[in-house]
Amino acid sequence: MATHLDTMSDDQLRERARGAGVLGAADLSRDELIATLDDGAMTRSEERLVVGADVVEIGRARLRKHVVTEDVQITVTIRREELRLEREPVPAHAQSLVADPDVFGTDEDFLTPDGGTIFEVTLHEERPVVTTEIVPVERVRLRKVVHTDQQTVSGEVRKERIEVQVPGQPPATVD
Repeated sequence: MATHLDTMSDDQLRERARGAGVLGAADLSRDELIATLDDGAMTRSEERLVVGADVVEIGRARLRKHVVTEDVQITVTIRREELRLEREPVPAHAQSLVADPDVFGTDEDFLTPDGGTIFEVTLHEERPVVTTEIVPVERVRLRKVVHTDQQTVSGEVRKERIEVQVPGQPPATVD
């Protein structure tokens, strides 16, 4: 490492010393800076997988309203009036002579095209009347629901290994 430090300018050495937290780096000589920065240690580095997530569109959903027509049948109760001719004989004990000779009406009443006294009854019936009205029956919306799943991802990473060779000991590797 000292060889690499030897190629740096004084300003670069001071900047590196400040970055390493060396106090008073501005007052140290070049040799003191190199000695301080060259601690005889070697840094071993390795890569790590950094996993994030991208959001990608997987489809679109939409609501669209249109009108359809369908036939509907509803049973409705209606009323109508009918006539029934009812005849009721007058009992013998209730029969008496009619004192009014014009009980049948005048001759003019019988000379009309209708030919006599008229008693009218008006008949009615109900008829279905169909209209439409608009009423809300349902609210429909699309709502997103987020599900969380676990996925295993894999990739290659590189690691540095440091071999240690000390006299009198077998070589060793630092992982």
